[in-house]
Amino acid sequence: MLTVAHIQHSYTQIPVLIDCHLTVAPAQRIAIIGPSGCGKSTLLRIIAGLEPGHSGTIRYDGIDITQQPAHQRRIGLMFQDHALFPHLSVAANIGYGLHGQAKSAIATRVESLLQLIGLPHLAQRFPDQLSGGERQRVALARSLAPSPRLLLLDEPFASLDRSLRDRLLDELPQWLSREGVAAIYVTHDANEACQIASDMLVMRAGRIVRQGSVASLYNDPQSQFVASLLGMPHSVAYIATKDGITTAFGDIAIPAPTSPARLLIPADVGIIRDTAVPVAYLHGVVSARFLRAPWQRLRITSVAGDAQFDYDMPQHLAPTIGTTVTLPIQLDRLTFVAGDD
Repeated sequence: MLTVAHIQHSYTQIPVLIDCHLTVAPAQRIAIIGPSGCGKSTLLRIIAGLEPGHSGTIRYDGIDITQQPAHQRRIGLMFQDHALFPHLSVAANIGYGLHGQAKSAIATRVESLLQLIGLPHLAQRFPDQLSGGERQRVALARSLAPSPRLLLLDEPFASLDRSLRDRLLDELPQWLSREGVAAIYVTHDANEACQIASDMLVMRAGRIVRQGSVASLYNDPQSQFVASLLGMPHSVAYIATKDGITTAFGDIAIPAPTSPARLLIPADVGIIRDTAVPVAYLHGVVSARFLRAPWQRLRITSVAGDAQFDYDMPQHLAPTIGTTVTLPIQLDRLTFVAGDD
């Protein structure tokens, strides 16, 4: 088990990591998400041993590896830039980190990984003869070749087109499971995080601000910042009253936090699954439409014109600009989050 505690780091006296803690169990897959510049990649580099943290400890199975050189940690690292050696064949690239082992053992391990990534027929090709997806597969196999106990992946598929990225994201968890390798996957894309991991850490300005299972973060994001990162960016301000809440789009008779907070607009607003559940209604006017394939994004403005939120719906159902709309929301789908600082 990896245990990271009290990691802090600065560049030219500017803090980039502040009191970071995390644990990774054997074979567990964790995703770290956050906006650019929040410290995700720096944290990975410190765990890998490529960069020393200014304070804090890193332990693996109870053994302190904080000062241990990177090549002794048995931690693999894969970046967006696959960095394959252009003068080596696919097989030689995969086996590069196995120098010192018997040739027969290297050949067996390389063949096993070629089968794992589905490229046994390309063993003798060179990197410039491969597609982008094939190169990323080879880079992954090379990272797995020394049998690391933990693999760190820093947005490895970011440069690939969407369809290829989705295919590799489907395959990666299977490869990791077959190898029995734990993984930390860094991304700014919540959909990628959900495909790869069962648990998630959210970083903001050098701090880990939330961590837990993917399901728990989606069901209770707790803040507008986390909700937005997870693909739930639409919310409205409200004022709590003795009878419920008042918004620019209508009143709702439901208890709510009195501290500064916002009401999330759920993605399934307008879908009534259970007629026995009480329903609230939001009223507004469609003030703009944007194509967000395969959806149509509507900008809903309050009747008074003093507030707005966006809502995605199927294109063939989207009303025209200027239409007055009423959106029902089941009360059991309402979620309140803290507003951003």
